[in-house]
Amino acid sequence: MRRFWYIIKRLKPYKSWLAASVLSNILMSIFTVISIPIFIPFFDLLFNPEKISNTKPILSEDYNLKEYFSYQVSSLIEGRSPQEALTFVILAFFLVFFLKNIFRYLGMFFITPPRNGFIRDLRKELYEHLIDLPVLYFKERKKGDLLSRMSMDMQEIENSIMNGVDALIKAPLIIIGSIILMIIMSPKLTIFVMILLPVTVFLIGGVSRKMKQQSSEAQDFLGKILSIMEETLGSIKVIKSFNATSLFKSKFNYLNDKYSSTLTRLLWRKNIGSPLAEVLGVIVLSLLMWYSATLVFEGELKATVFFAFIYAFFSIIEPAKSFSTAYYSFQKGAAALERVEEILHEINNITETETPIEKDSFTDLIEFKNIWFKYPDAEDYVLKNVSIKIKRGEKIALIGASGAGKTTLADLLSRLYDIQKGEILIDGINIQKLSLKSLRNLVGIVSQDALLFNDNVLKNIAFTDDVIKKNLDFAIKTALVDEFIPDLSKAKSTIIGDQGTKLSGGQKQRIAIARAIYKNAPILVLDEATSSLDSTSEKKVQIALHKMMQHKTSIIIAHRLATIQEVDKIIVLENGKIIESGSPVELLKNKGTYFNYVQLQQI
Repeated sequence: MRRFWYIIKRLKPYKSWLAASVLSNILMSIFTVISIPIFIPFFDLLFNPEKISNTKPILSEDYNLKEYFSYQVSSLIEGRSPQEALTFVILAFFLVFFLKNIFRYLGMFFITPPRNGFIRDLRKELYEHLIDLPVLYFKERKKGDLLSRMSMDMQEIENSIMNGVDALIKAPLIIIGSIILMIIMSPKLTIFVMILLPVTVFLIGGVSRKMKQQSSEAQDFLGKILSIMEETLGSIKVIKSFNATSLFKSKFNYLNDKYSSTLTRLLWRKNIGSPLAEVLGVIVLSLLMWYSATLVFEGELKATVFFAFIYAFFSIIEPAKSFSTAYYSFQKGAAALERVEEILHEINNITETETPIEKDSFTDLIEFKNIWFKYPDAEDYVLKNVSIKIKRGEKIALIGASGAGKTTLADLLSRLYDIQKGEILIDGINIQKLSLKSLRNLVGIVSQDALLFNDNVLKNIAFTDDVIKKNLDFAIKTALVDEFIPDLSKAKSTIIGDQGTKLSGGQKQRIAIARAIYKNAPILVLDEATSSLDSTSEKKVQIALHKMMQHKTSIIIAHRLATIQEVDKIIVLENGKIIESGSPVELLKNKGTYFNYVQLQQI
């Protein structure tokens, strides 16, 4: 029930629609219940037309609600001939069932916008929360599992929960109304039924609890399957080159078989829900018929009331079946909802202060002050007591072996991660006091892997159709993108494919550079921007980079030392510590680690 009220709470923006649906379902339930006693005068007309009760009961201590109810029903046909009474009863019968189905449709009509709106709002909240989470979160999670939660789990919530909300609201109303009417007609029979029904509920509840657990297992396996598929598609060249197809087939088939067997058991349990409810209902009905017939034989119950009571009981079975099915589905969907909520409950540690500072320019100094940083669950620090000062307009290079902390240091400047100790200052302001938007507007990044999107060139450079044409033309020409994208119309119409698969490595890198130029940030980070290019492409990209770095404060991460000969300062990192610092000429004279790197690359 906690999940049910959680969903109802999330439907608050649609309370008018929900209220209209509940009202329609109440009216539908009322007319469903009214349709039951309609049969009493019909049976009386058929079997006992001369003995229809028309004496109003006297209100007293011995006042019998059933007799009063029978009087009210029979008074509707009092004074009419059997033929007229029959016509009246049939017309009333038609009208009641007509109105019942009108309100049944309206109940479904009004619940549709809240149901679809719930899924839309949840999907929106999930995506917006996911995109705001820190980069570290995505390093620890498999993309396939996240995609499974955003797609398959959301679909499961829609199919299993929201499609059953209508039944979970409507069915109890019909059941309660029918039981009240049954009490009026025969308290003894109703008590008999109430003794038997809890057994049915207990059996159904036990099956549903097990189904929730199996549903969670199935969704986990599906997430792992999507992860394997994502890894396969992203690394197909490597898999084929190293003859690893058998390994990946084996991993995929194992997960696929586990998912299939879990899903089979899950569906077996789901499919047994409605038949089980009906069989148990028939058992209860059989016992009810035996007991009610005994009461008729003993004269404690009229035969016409017996027929109406049986019809009332049947009116409970169908809603009970739909409620049972909806409850099973709800349990299955609850497992998917829990997986989605795991993401929504993830805490974003990269946050702003209550009154963040807006800063739109860089005028003086960047300072890394006694920086210590390590990744979650890591034993050792990646950066250890690192201090660097970078003046406005300076170009510094970070070099060192892989894992020395070069890229991590650059990423800290944009607060992709937060440090554990120390401070990072821009113009004397701690970056944790700046708004994230203004901080990241100050920094432009060109990474080793040109991360492009399956869209046109314009969107990949400017992320919008509403561009400043002069700035875009400058970015395209400066980055030498005009060699293959000559004008704006071509930039709008050229779709580059998933991750830029329609472009060469050099073309992708030039688009990434054009993106940074168009952003026109005062601080520039170049992370191995040319390391994966051939000589011809590298030369062209170096020209573009040289133009871009003019009048910028630049942080360059490089393995190829030939690309950093014109920088103002080189900082050599080893195991997270600065071991050398100075201009290229100074470091060559010192004949330390940088000198050794140069010698090795010359060889």
